[in-house]
Amino acid sequence: MNKIISLLFFATMLVSCGQGGDNTKNAADQELKPVSVSEIISDAGPLVDEAVQISGTVVHVCRHGGQRLFIIGDEGDERVRITTGEDIAEFDVTLEGETIEVTGIVRELIIDETYLAEWEADVLEGSKLERGEGHEGGVGHGDNHGDADAEHAEDADHDGEHSEGTDIDANDAEQNVKDQLTQIQNVRDEIAESGKDHLSDYWIETVEYTIIKE
Repeated sequence: MNKIISLLFFATMLVSCGQGGDNTKNAADQELKPVSVSEIISDAGPLVDEAVQISGTVVHVCRHGGQRLFIIGDEGDERVRITTGEDIAEFDVTLEGETIEVTGIVRELIIDETYLAEWEADVLEGSKLERGEGHEGGVGHGDNHGDADAEHAEDADHDGEHSEGTDIDANDAEQNVKDQLTQIQNVRDEIAESGKDHLSDYWIETVEYTIIKE
């Protein structure tokens, strides 16, 4: 399970923008369902597009725009991703270490072969542009995967494995392409092993949150 979660975390193209799925439902229209971190980790599927209330300790706030944070519960160290919503521009890094209660909507990203093929094409096209081949201009699907790379790099920085002063040269760019293609193949393998035609990535899009003071 942890292996699948880490692969989906890298693959998700929408999370860096704080974007969710179908926004036809909002928390104001629904009865709130209290959930725990472990419930979201183990079985979020039935809760997609439903309003929930969850609490946990903030272990990390993303530095690239502050549009994501991660909470853990009392059950262990598994993390649930929380993203900003329409009325919240960003999360402040001072939330790290605080216990918060979040009201929000459970969102889902379906990762299937169509998604992976588009990601793979974007990676290869980006590699051509870096070598001066292909066309320039245009904002495409690949920009979102670039956000996923930024998120991956940010987590490495959070773990002390990434230095802001490191220059990215041609060898680094080539290795980045290889790493992404490896990740894509790993997700394909996970889908095949699951016996289904897709994997799902879940998160909670925030409507509001409060800091719980003890």
